[in-house]
Amino acid sequence: MEGQNVRLFEKTVSGIALLLCLIAGISLALMLGQTVVDVMMNNFFGAPIEGNLEVISTYHMVLVVFLPLAYVELRHEHINADLFVRLMPAGVQRGIYVFGCLIAVCFFAVLSWQTLQDAVGSFEISEVIMGSIYVPVWPAKFALPFGFIAILLVLLLHIFKALTDPHFNPVPADPESEPI
Repeated sequence: MEGQNVRLFEKTVSGIALLLCLIAGISLALMLGQTVVDVMMNNFFGAPIEGNLEVISTYHMVLVVFLPLAYVELRHEHINADLFVRLMPAGVQRGIYVFGCLIAVCFFAVLSWQTLQDAVGSFEISEVIMGSIYVPVWPAKFALPFGFIAILLVLLLHIFKALTDPHFNPVPADPESEPI
């Protein structure tokens, strides 16, 4: 039964990470389309999209940066400086990995809590930014705690697997071996 719970947790965390990454990808495509339309409108009609810069910087960029964090961590593809760690015995490497993940869990727990408080506060006052138009800020602020909580869950999963699965390897897959 315990193995089923772990697999269910792993599938759930993987699904959340993939969903957030998909949302970020859609936002990236929308940002591209919105920018192209804005440039065309400005060049051909002298009328750019009102508030384009504000919407792109407030929504699209935030989603593209913070939502894929969990997916990148799930694939072990964050930047990693392990030149000296690779020279150490496997048990020491695993211990250093778990210690690093524990530090990251603390860091992302604090970020999750604080950004959630900020997002709720922003929602309560209906925060907006002023540009050529008023753009509500509060919806985008919820992307940060979602992204941070998701990476926190991935880190907890990796800690559990590093401590219980002797075959767990936190090295990213070789790009040459992955299908295109």
